[in-house]
Amino acid sequence: MARKTVLVCDSCSKEIDDGKGATLRLTYADARRGAKQADLCEVCAQDLPGHAVARRGRRPKNAAA
Repeated sequence: MARKTVLVCDSCSKEIDDGKGATLRLTYADARRGAKQADLCEVCAQDLPGHAVARRGRRPKNAAA
C-alpha cells in the first residue's frame, strides 16, 4: 500500500501542489522559546511582510565586477 503526503496551507487551509508553496520558519532571539514553522501556499506567502534576503556564498564571476 502506497502513502502520499499532502501539504495543506496553515493560513488558508487549501491543498498545496507539488513543487509549489513555501515554508516559513520563525526563530526567536531568545533560544529558550524555540522555533515555529508554517507551510504556506504561494498566494499566502506573497502577502507576508518582510523583504527578500540575498543568498549566502560567493558571487558569480559575471556579477563580481
